[in-house]
Amino acid sequence: MLEIQKLYYKIGPQPILEDISACIRPGQLTVLLGANGAGKSTLLKVLAGENKPFRGSVTLKGRAISSHRPQELALRRAVLTQQYSLSLPFRCREVVMMGRYPHFKQTPSCSDQELVRLAMEEMMVEQLADRWFHTLSGGEQQRVQMARVLAQLYPLASVATKFLLLDEPTSSMDCLQQQLCLRKAKELAQAGCTVVVVLHDLNLAAQYADQVLLLKNGKLLKAGASAEVFQPDLIRQAYGYEVEIIYHNGVDFPILLPVFTGSKQSVNAKKIA
Repeated sequence: MLEIQKLYYKIGPQPILEDISACIRPGQLTVLLGANGAGKSTLLKVLAGENKPFRGSVTLKGRAISSHRPQELALRRAVLTQQYSLSLPFRCREVVMMGRYPHFKQTPSCSDQELVRLAMEEMMVEQLADRWFHTLSGGEQQRVQMARVLAQLYPLASVATKFLLLDEPTSSMDCLQQQLCLRKAKELAQAGCTVVVVLHDLNLAAQYADQVLLLKNGKLLKAGASAEVFQPDLIRQAYGYEVEIIYHNGVDFPILLPVFTGSKQSVNAKKIA
């Protein structure tokens, strides 16, 4: 379990995160939400151990993240950031193999090669294996990088002791690939992995999140299940716009529709068949 206690982080004199406390449990997909500048990516970096809090703590099973050696962390957690430019040319298979680097010293084993192949197949990028990474579209690059973090955490049977941190993993993907990416993250969570994802799409968050941490101006506005967090007044506070919440008979998560003040058509339906 990742436990956040009274977390405070600043850059220069400017506080970025203030007094945040939350528990992020294994077996759940936790989504970080909030408007631009709310502190989502900064919080993810603190959870990853990349940024050290000025006050408060982030602990993994009772032990401070900052006390883990880099090699130890690399074996237990995988991180997908927003920026992943490579200064040297690499083929996509080589990029995915980078996820296995913590698991071998010099030469990848047959098992490492198989896990790389499996991760690429699951993210539907096996046909890109010999392509140069820098020649891919943004969405293709995201899928290759997602395959890299899967390869780092695999085999699936061992993920219950690990955690995955994803910063806007679907931002350049089409709708099919977004579903593929988040279904895979959900599968890892259901296998016992601790999964934290930064998203901007509220409906994707509502569909996949087991827990939502809603941030505003570096503070935790609300934490809870989708039904608790996705309330019109909370979304208004966090994002500054109105939404209508709809529940469809065929799904078990809320659907959010924006309501534009002054428009000729207003959304009134609370439930659709």
